[in-house]
Amino acid sequence: MVRAISGTRVTKAGGPRTAPAARRPAPVRGPGALARYERTRTSIMVGSAVRAARRRAGVSQADLAERAGTSQPSIARLEKGQVSPTVITLDRIARALGTDLVIDFEPQPGHRHSAGSTRP
Repeated sequence: MVRAISGTRVTKAGGPRTAPAARRPAPVRGPGALARYERTRTSIMVGSAVRAARRRAGVSQADLAERAGTSQPSIARLEKGQVSPTVITLDRIARALGTDLVIDFEPQPGHRHSAGSTRP
């Protein structure tokens, strides 16, 4: 006889045996996979930049959240790259840290401008 007790299986002999580990789902592939990867990569880069700025300012997540008008868990999710903050949110965070938000576009190495471009 086998009965389930909160994730543990009990054998006939009465000794506990842990349930088999759940399998991780296979990575999703397809036409949207690259777009999802880019969004995730960008969120992680933004989160890392916010964490670095917060640490340079010597501010805790809770203090930053209070200054920026949000919650500490929101700051934690942002720093982990789990969310994509709006530019307005990033500006509020920058101001709360006593910094300016600077958004810039840099050319990619080896990437040329399109033939119809009028700008250098």
